[in-house]
Amino acid sequence: MPSLEVTPFEGQALIGIVRREITPPFGIYGRMWGASNHDKSEGSHKPLYVTAMSMQSSPNASPALLVAIDAASLGDLDGREGEQLRATVKLALNIEDSNLMIACSHTHASPWFARSRAALPGGDLIERYLQEIADGIIDACREAIAQRQTAIVTFRAGKCALASNRDLLDPHNPERYLTGFNPDVPADDTVMVGRVVRVSDGEVIGTLVNYACHPTSLGWDNKLISPDYVGAMREKIESETGGAPCLFLQGASGDLGPAYQYVTETDIADVHGVQLAYSSLSALASMYPAGNKFSFSRAVESGAPLGYWEPKPYEVSKDLIVTADRVPLPAKVWPTIEELDQLIAVTTDSFAKERLFRKRSIAKLMSNGGQLGLTVYGWRLGKILFVGVQCEVYSIWQQDLREMFPDYAVVAITCVDYEAIGYVVPDELHDLNLYQAWQPPFGKGVMDALFEGSCEQLRKTIN
Repeated sequence: MPSLEVTPFEGQALIGIVRREITPPFGIYGRMWGASNHDKSEGSHKPLYVTAMSMQSSPNASPALLVAIDAASLGDLDGREGEQLRATVKLALNIEDSNLMIACSHTHASPWFARSRAALPGGDLIERYLQEIADGIIDACREAIAQRQTAIVTFRAGKCALASNRDLLDPHNPERYLTGFNPDVPADDTVMVGRVVRVSDGEVIGTLVNYACHPTSLGWDNKLISPDYVGAMREKIESETGGAPCLFLQGASGDLGPAYQYVTETDIADVHGVQLAYSSLSALASMYPAGNKFSFSRAVESGAPLGYWEPKPYEVSKDLIVTADRVPLPAKVWPTIEELDQLIAVTTDSFAKERLFRKRSIAKLMSNGGQLGLTVYGWRLGKILFVGVQCEVYSIWQQDLREMFPDYAVVAITCVDYEAIGYVVPDELHDLNLYQAWQPPFGKGVMDALFEGSCEQLRKTIN
């Protein structure tokens, strides 16, 4: 017999969604690209925001706080600004470590607010901006909790062709790879779209978009602070949903980016955002009313015998379970800070020196060889699984998670609490002259370890 009902990926909770602007002061240090010839930002393309979503199973339960922030990273491993930011927010809100995810959009047109850059032009504004970000997150979270309303979250998968593979064999030097459009490898085009509907009146109070694509539309010559394609995406979706805040969550985009990228023209970033918005709006439009499954109703005799289906109310799960744990990951042998300082002292090429600075930042976190530990978050709201990791990951990770948990909507979030540690790649890429393979400190077996650690956290929420 065929299936006679389709139950959506839904969960019900007390939910609030609030946004705060965090556009940085004019002239802040904004050199995200090693190829840039400027250090300070010279204006803004669109505002930067933090958007906080609070979820509670009951009024007295500790909230799960999902915070989306327009930032490439939360500082770096040299100053551990992300770790300090989390500590400040947790203390102010009196929540457990597992109940807070700060998810970076990873836009490469945001300021790099790391104290290690404080001595550079525009770096004098970094400390003040760090405080503004902390205040914005805390304020948004507090108001989201205060505005909580009984709501149903519905997720549905859509398709968007914005992302493309970006591991390109250098046509002039086949001994290395470039980070650029590779038309010969298909990209993961799944976009997970969420709708938050207030139960009392059926109004949309928020949307979520989880998509894997590096926000690198704007490149090294861009001098404007920008959320990249995320800005125009939000504006378009919000214009079609009564102004309800749209919360963007970066997916596993280690190997994915726009085909046309690294440009100066902000209208290209806007076109990319509108493309993702229309794909997301298509998924939203395909959803049935919140709290309804799609069920076979009856046979109708006509010119042909017809099968009539219709939405029918059902009891939406109110389970909200939150977990987090450190997952050990294999590490490479890494040079010491002293060794890197010696290399930095004799290096004159600015691009090579920048790479050494970033390598030195990682060196502060690890010793030679052994294991690294990163936090993996596993949250479940009804039939929706949120999994968050502190690194950039190749898209195979999220594809495998969807296959592992087919009875749930899997919202795979990367760059959570991100301090620029780098990429997780499959083993077959580890020995290639590929930036995403040689930049991070992780050794072979890291993808399998991260996947198993992610599955373990999600199974805890299910069992």
